Amino acid sequence: MENREIPSTTPLPGIIRILGDGCNLAANKVYLLAFPALLDLFLLFGPKLRINEFLEPYFEATFRQMLTTVGNTGMRQLETAIAVLSDALSSVNLFGFLQTYPIGIGVMLGSAAAATPFGTSAEVQVTSAFRIIVIIIACVLFGVMLGTVYYAAAALAVKNRKFNINTFLKQVINVVLLYIALVILLALFSVPYICLTTFAFMTSPLIYQILILVIIVFACWILIPLFYIPHGIFVNELDFPHAVKESFQLASWSGTLTIRFILLSLVLSLGLDMIWTIPAQSSWLILVSIFGHAFVSTALLASSFILFRELDKWQKENRSFLEWRKANLRIRRIIKKEPETHD
Repeated sequence: MENREIPSTTPLPGIIRILGDGCNLAANKVYLLAFPALLDLFLLFGPKLRINEFLEPYFEATFRQMLTTVGNTGMRQLETAIAVLSDALSSVNLFGFLQTYPIGIGVMLGSAAAATPFGTSAEVQVTSAFRIIVIIIACVLFGVMLGTVYYAAAALAVKNRKFNINTFLKQVINVVLLYIALVILLALFSVPYICLTTFAFMTSPLIYQILILVIIVFACWILIPLFYIPHGIFVNELDFPHAVKESFQLASWSGTLTIRFILLSLVLSLGLDMIWTIPAQSSWLILVSIFGHAFVSTALLASSFILFRELDKWQKENRSFLEWRKANLRIRRIIKKEPETHD
């Protein structure tokens, strides 16, 4: 059998260098900070759309009926759940749905209280289910549009290119296709998820925690290969199907690097958010926190775009090695199956 030499390769990009480049880009392109900063300022000083007065009677009636059918242990759990749910409902702001995933503008004050450095902001109770649904849909759509502009601006800054209206409209179409695909996936998995978690919560807290951990691992296993879809749309200007294919290819060849980048980004984002939320909302220091959060979130977004660009470049430069590795793995599988074939 002919021995093929191992093709030479170039090293993968370093995560620390990528994060440093993202911070430098955010510092040089200050206008990118305006997207998350202005949205957080609106959520802080703007009116709060509340829904607790509308929903609390329904939840109280439901829990009151459930309390009559459970034992002492279940009663304590339900009473705790009622208190937690009541606090959560009182802090809900429908304008918080302006923050969308996976393409959107990250905010720090999605469920902000009414306190501000200028006093107390206005609170409006939405007391109609139809109005709640309409407001949520409108906020999500507007948030997706803002997020598309934000991602497009960050990608143009990474590529050092100028804005093109035709390219942007194509990106909007592909973002819509991405969200349609996500809605279909959520519809397929939400029903079994709700059934399993509800049954586990009513059965045992330990089983519930184990089930949540298993679901998180399963979700990560599905979502990591999809991580680079927005990057393919905005950086390489691919259409949705080709962006999905590109994302799977990059994640398969650089899965460990991608996981390390995601974990480090989450640690930085969540860890610094704990610092940004130390000042009270009535303090002027909250403005420093807002701009600090805007800088970090923009730097991490730019870093992910830079990482995608470097990985795509690495994949093209090392295509011969990747093809050799793929062929080598195929040969190994064939050799392992040979004894069974001869028998």
